[in-house]
Amino acid sequence: MSSGAPTGDSSSIIPGRVLGVDVGTRRVGLALTDPLRMISSPFSTIEMKSENILVEQLITICKAHEVAVVVIGLPVSADGSEGPGCVRARRIADRLARAAFATHLQDESWSSRDAEAILKETGKSRRTAREKVDAIAASLILRDYLSEASRS
Repeated sequence: MSSGAPTGDSSSIIPGRVLGVDVGTRRVGLALTDPLRMISSPFSTIEMKSENILVEQLITICKAHEVAVVVIGLPVSADGSEGPGCVRARRIADRLARAAFATHLQDESWSSRDAEAILKETGKSRRTAREKVDAIAASLILRDYLSEASRS
């Protein structure tokens, strides 16, 4: 389920990679596409120090990896309501849009749970692979975005 694009709907025609972002209270998972936007891969995890620092880090990453679109997970509750995580995601998307990056908010329902299941299948527990869970969750958010974009 897509939740809109603050900078409009032209993200599919802007050349460059797409960065997926799973914003957590302690860590932020990142995923990146290949230049042709066909594959979503876990990229990195960064510590969540503050929104200001996070936005600066995202801008630096976007410039270094020629990112054109930033897809930010929107943690909508099961009942459809939006809590503090959604407010934070929208603020971050708005700040990136003001820095001239196309942004898209993507429903991230169950992405962390699904990432944990993937790690369990590979024999790794959440306890030993916390950072990997966040990057895998970002990759799943990005995969959903790519899937929706390919249908439109």
